[in-house]
Amino acid sequence: MKISKKLFIGIDEAGRGPVIGPMVLALVVIDAENLDQLKTIGVRDSKELDREKRNKLKSIIERLSRLIIYEIIPPSMIDSYNLNTLEYKTIIHMLTRAKELLRAAPEAVIIDAIGPPNRLKKYLYSELAWLRSTRLVIEPKADSKYTVVGAASIIAKVIRDAEIEKLRKLYGVMGSGYPTDPATREWIIQLYKRNPTNPPWFIRRTWSTLKQIAPLWYIEKKPTTSNKGQRTLLDYLKKNK
Repeated sequence: MKISKKLFIGIDEAGRGPVIGPMVLALVVIDAENLDQLKTIGVRDSKELDREKRNKLKSIIERLSRLIIYEIIPPSMIDSYNLNTLEYKTIIHMLTRAKELLRAAPEAVIIDAIGPPNRLKKYLYSELAWLRSTRLVIEPKADSKYTVVGAASIIAKVIRDAEIEKLRKLYGVMGSGYPTDPATREWIIQLYKRNPTNPPWFIRRTWSTLKQIAPLWYIEKKPTTSNKGQRTLLDYLKKNK
């Protein structure tokens, strides 16, 4: 198998914890010669940057990257899967797509850790044999340690922010979407009072926060199975390929 010593893949997510809106996973492929340039201009963990800086850097990352793949995972899918499993399977899908498009394996794949790093590493090796020929790095806070993961963090965050802005304009969503945000909680409480039996599609209904502030919207997570005719995560990802 051909291994490119010039290509590095970084993977990160945005929106894992909010009660409102999608989660976004992003994969960025960058040539080795462009990594230093991106580091010099300030590409790092998106949480360390303000909105204006993230938006500016996103445009530069798009210009200097060999490939960008992202998946916007809606609340309905988040409510149907264990969150770690959801991310694991999405990462497999994105890596498979990246290798198809690049026609070569990268020198390194670096991922911001999701749960225990060794568990994800074992899963990836079992699903993608070609990863054993590359350098696979899975670490907590990889977005602040590796420029390529910082780039993926920025892409995911800007796309997630854009999705939330759409919800603000269409539905009047307030706050950041996180369950600890007072503005978000108050917005949900007021909407629930007006319509306690019909939750909006962009609410994550399995989040325990709803037990307290919108109990009729809350549902227990019942993982999706592979029953015939039932839409699975892979069906969703392939449709949005």
